[in-house]
Amino acid sequence: MRRVTKYIAAGKDVWLGIPVYGVVGYAFRPTRRKGMLVCGDTSRDIGCEDKSHYVGCGDTSHYIGCGDTPINEAGEDTPENTKDTPQSPIMGYGVGQNIRYLGWRLTTVLLLSLAFLPTLLAQDLETLDEQKLFAYNGSLSATQTFYHAAGMPSRRDPYFWQLNANLNLTFLGIINVPLSATLSQQNKSFAQPQPFNRFGISPTYKGLTVHLGHRTINFSDYTLAGNLFFGAGVEYKPENNPVRVSAMYGRFAKPVAKFSQFGQVYAEPTYRRLGFGTKVGFELEKQRAAVMFFRAYDDPNSIDVVDSSFVVTPEENLVVGLEGGFKFFDRFSLEGEYAYSLFTRDRRIPELFTNDYSFINNLGGLYKPNGSSAFTNALKSRLTYQGDGFQANLSYRRVDPGYTTHGSSFLNNDLEDITAGLSLPLFNNRVTLSTSSGLQHNNLDNQNSAQVNRYVFSSSASISATEKLNINLNVSNYSTSTQQLLLQTDILSDTLEFFQVTRSAMASVNYQTGKETNTGTLFVSGNLQDATDNQGNGSLFKSGNAGYSFKIGEYWSTNTSFTINQSEAAGISNLTLGPVFGVNRSFMDNKVRSSLSLSLLNSYLNKSRNSHIDNVRWSVNWTAGKRHTVSFNTFYLLKNSYEEAAKATQEWRGTLNYAFRI
Repeated sequence: MRRVTKYIAAGKDVWLGIPVYGVVGYAFRPTRRKGMLVCGDTSRDIGCEDKSHYVGCGDTSHYIGCGDTPINEAGEDTPENTKDTPQSPIMGYGVGQNIRYLGWRLTTVLLLSLAFLPTLLAQDLETLDEQKLFAYNGSLSATQTFYHAAGMPSRRDPYFWQLNANLNLTFLGIINVPLSATLSQQNKSFAQPQPFNRFGISPTYKGLTVHLGHRTINFSDYTLAGNLFFGAGVEYKPENNPVRVSAMYGRFAKPVAKFSQFGQVYAEPTYRRLGFGTKVGFELEKQRAAVMFFRAYDDPNSIDVVDSSFVVTPEENLVVGLEGGFKFFDRFSLEGEYAYSLFTRDRRIPELFTNDYSFINNLGGLYKPNGSSAFTNALKSRLTYQGDGFQANLSYRRVDPGYTTHGSSFLNNDLEDITAGLSLPLFNNRVTLSTSSGLQHNNLDNQNSAQVNRYVFSSSASISATEKLNINLNVSNYSTSTQQLLLQTDILSDTLEFFQVTRSAMASVNYQTGKETNTGTLFVSGNLQDATDNQGNGSLFKSGNAGYSFKIGEYWSTNTSFTINQSEAAGISNLTLGPVFGVNRSFMDNKVRSSLSLSLLNSYLNKSRNSHIDNVRWSVNWTAGKRHTVSFNTFYLLKNSYEEAAKATQEWRGTLNYAFRI
C-alpha cells in the first residue's frame, strides 16, 4: 500500500498504574526533548524519587516535576504562558498552614475513595467480616548527606537534607490508598504548586473491572499499549465465559504552553490530547481472537503557540487492529497481530480526497485525511513448536516506515526481521542449551539513501556439573552492514558499503565449599568483546574477576577478589587492575549490621602507570525495635596521578538516615 507522507511521531512517557495513588511533593522540572524525557540526577529530582509508583517520572503531561502545566488556586489548568510564576504553597505558608495544606489533600483522597465504597463492598463479601474496617501502615524518614572534595571541583552541595513520608490506607481489605510526600532543601528554588499528581481507582467485581482517574489499559503492541490517560475505562473478563471486552476514554496529554523560568525552557508546547478505544474478542483454551479500535486527537484550540522556535502541530490518529492465536496438532501454536494506522501530522489542513484510499474519506467524523496524512501497517507473528523436552520458535515482524500510534510511548518502525530460536535441555536437565539467530533490514520503501542490514546470533549453555559446580557460557555475534545506494555522477555510478561485526563471549564458574554454617563460594568469570569494520577500525574489551567469599558462623562473612579490565581502541590501551577486600559483621542478634570494603586499583595508559585509586566504603545499620532504623554509610576516594602535572584528589561523602515505621 502507498503512503501519502511519512514521519516518526514523538513518544510520550509511560507510568505504571496502581489501584489508588496520590502524591504530595515538589520537583525540579527536568529537561524535556522531543520524543523523550531526561530526568537527570534522580537523587535530586524530588517528586521522582519513589520509583515504585512510576517509571521514568511518569507521564509528563500530568506531572509538574517532569513537564506539567501549572495549576491555579482553583485547581484548573492554566496552559497560557505566564511570566510570573506562582509561589509554592509549601514554601509560602507557615508550619501550621503546611499541615492544613497537606491535610486538605489527604481528605480529598479519602472522600473520593469512600465515594466508591458501596460498589467495592461487593468485591469479596465472603471474607468481609474477616477484614478490618480501617488499617494503615507507612514510614517517615529523614536523610542528611555531607560532602567534601579536595584537589578537584565539588560535584554536589556540601550539605543536603531530605524528608520523606509514605502512608498506605486500607479500608475493609479492599481499598488501598498509598500516599507519599517529599520535601528537601532544593524546594527553596522551585516555586510551582504541586497538587496530587496521580489519583486512580480500579474496583473489581467478579470479572468486571472499572478504571477511574489516572489509569492504563493495554490492547496490543501496535494499538493501545499502556499509555497513561486520565479518564474512565472498563475491562470485562468473566471466568466462565470466553468473552473479553475492554474500553476507555480519557485525556492523554494536558495543554501546555511553552513554560520557562529564569531563562530556561522546561517544556515544549503540547496540545490537549483526547482518546478513546475498545477491544472486543474471545479467549478459549486453544483459540483467541480480538478486534481493536483506537482514536486519539489533539485540540488545536487548547493552546496558543506564539513562539516560532517550536514546531508543534495538532495531530490525529486512528488505529484498527486484529490479533489472535490458536493451537493445532497438539504441539504447534501460532499467534500474531496486524494493525493499520491512519496518522495526520497537522489536522488543521483541509481534507484531501484520494482515489487510492476512497474508504478513508467515508469514515464520518472518525477521521479525515489531508496532505499530512500517512497510512501504514504493522504486522508480527510467531510460530512455536513444543516438543518432548525442547521448544523451537520462528518469528516474523514488519513495521512500515513512519508507523505511529498515539497509544504507545515508543515504537521502532521501518524494519523487517525474521528470527528463529531453540531451547534444548540435555542429560536429565543438567545441561540447557539455548540459541537464537535472526536477520533484520530497514529502508522498506527504498526511499532512504542507505540501507542497514543486521545479523544476530547468540548461544548459551547452563551446566550443573555437580551439586556444587555450576558453569555458564554465552557466545554472541552481531553483524551490521550499511549500503549507500547508487551514488551517481556524470562519469560513473557506484555503491558504498560499510560492514561491522561485534563478537562477545562470557564464561563464569561457581564452586560451593564448606558445610553447614561455614560455607564458601569460589568464583571465576571472564568477558571478551571485540568490534571490527571494513574501514580498519576496531576495539577490544576484556574483563576478568576471580575471588572467594566465605561465611563464618552466623555473624561473620568475608570476601576477596582480584579484578582486571582492559580496553583497546584507536591505538590507545587502558588497563585497570587490583584487589578488592570486604568484611561483614552482625551484632546484637543481627540488630546491628556493619560492612567494610577496600579496593586498591592501579590504572595504566599504554602500559605506563598513570594513577593509583584507593576506595573505602563503610556502612552500619541499626534496627531499634520494630519501628526505628538508623543507618550511616560513608565513601572515601583517594586518587594519585603519576602524569606530568601529578596531583592527588580526594572525595568524601557521608549519609545519615533515620526511618520510623508507622
